Amino acid sequence: MSLNVQTSHFNMDKSFIFKCPLCNSIPDSEKDDFLNEVRFTIKNYEKGEWIMSQGEELVALNILIEGEVKTVMTDENGDFMHIETIKAPLPIASGFLFTDNKKTPVSVITKRKSRIISIPKENVFKLMKKHDAFMLAILSSISNKLQFLSEKIRLTSLKTIRAKLAYYLLRESNGEQEFQLKTAKQDIALQFGVSRQALSNVMKELHDEHIIDMDKRKIKITNRQALQTMF
Repeated sequence: MSLNVQTSHFNMDKSFIFKCPLCNSIPDSEKDDFLNEVRFTIKNYEKGEWIMSQGEELVALNILIEGEVKTVMTDENGDFMHIETIKAPLPIASGFLFTDNKKTPVSVITKRKSRIISIPKENVFKLMKKHDAFMLAILSSISNKLQFLSEKIRLTSLKTIRAKLAYYLLRESNGEQEFQLKTAKQDIALQFGVSRQALSNVMKELHDEHIIDMDKRKIKITNRQALQTMF
């Protein structure tokens, strides 16, 4: 693994940390104090490098400030299941920092050249105690992650691509007839654990059956009831 580590210093310009959603809600009146109190190291990773492995103990809050990573989970057969893709600037596995066993259930691998800052757990606790906005942002991040994982479990429980796609489209539509897919088909296929071609084939079937109309990422649901009966 080729990475370099840079330890933060008092005279270092650390204001870039406020680009991360966990920190950008800090009031202007508290920003100077926050910058003086926060401690972190910076690590650079090349494409395809492992940032952390499943079962590794978490001792710091890791925030992706540049690049893109993916999280995967290994099953009992040694097969990888894609969990999610994370793009900067966002935290990585923040919810698992506070679990009793202190270990991450996923591995994190870079999809392209990336840069990560790591804030020691003790420093995270100190910042949470003193800065309410930071504490609320972390709690919100954990809650959002739980919601994401519950949706992931729901998708995994659906056995066919048609069922997964029907559920996904109804959820993404948010009750609207027409909407834009926020996620590329390749990433949706990864979420489903199928090939992009298999997903495209099912989407075409739904289109040919006049259940949906699609134009690239633009989707129009023409038979919502049919989708609802698929899962």
